[in-house]
Amino acid sequence: MSKQTLLIILITLIAAFAFGQGKESSVTSKDSALTQYYSGKVGFYSPRAGLNNGLMLGVDGITEFNKFNFFLSGDIDFYPKKTIDIFNSPKPDITDQTIYLIPLHVNFGYKLLDIKDADTKFYAGVGGGYYLYFYSVAYSGTSSGGLLGGTIPTSTSDSKSGGNIFFSVFGRVLIGKIFIEPRFYFASKKDDNTGGYSFTVDPSGFAITLGFQYGH
Repeated sequence: MSKQTLLIILITLIAAFAFGQGKESSVTSKDSALTQYYSGKVGFYSPRAGLNNGLMLGVDGITEFNKFNFFLSGDIDFYPKKTIDIFNSPKPDITDQTIYLIPLHVNFGYKLLDIKDADTKFYAGVGGGYYLYFYSVAYSGTSSGGLLGGTIPTSTSDSKSGGNIFFSVFGRVLIGKIFIEPRFYFASKKDDNTGGYSFTVDPSGFAITLGFQYGH
């Protein structure tokens, strides 16, 4: 089984676990000191360089401290992409590539406004954590040894993985159980190489996601 398949299975299991736990938390009293929520989200991710715009998925678990108007959350995001341009010059002649970017982070959010008549809440917060990437690439080239000292075409494939720290600033507008969350990512670059070609992973950028928050 490939790494890519395992990652997709992992994301699916996490989402299923979050939904199941959300059902258990549905009996939480609105007047209690703590309320737990679980949410799934999907949206648009626009990295600053190299990775290109694309789909982002995510799940999180939230514990809200009702008397103090703030929450803590754990979040896992997932960004799969094939059309990327992360190699520095000189660049290989790429025939196929895939990257899976997985930011893992914790967040602190403060409730700025609660409009009870409209069942609407506004949050702002900060977060930080560690991102993982899993990159596979295939590229063509040439080597000597052909007839009369010529060259012959070659094909090379490789896979790399790594990660680095990042932090983020976000907002969340919750209307009933539906939310919109804009988030800015500020990440440390990660330099790597394959076959003598160097590349840089930099997931800094902006994402806006639409999600469903399940709790009480």
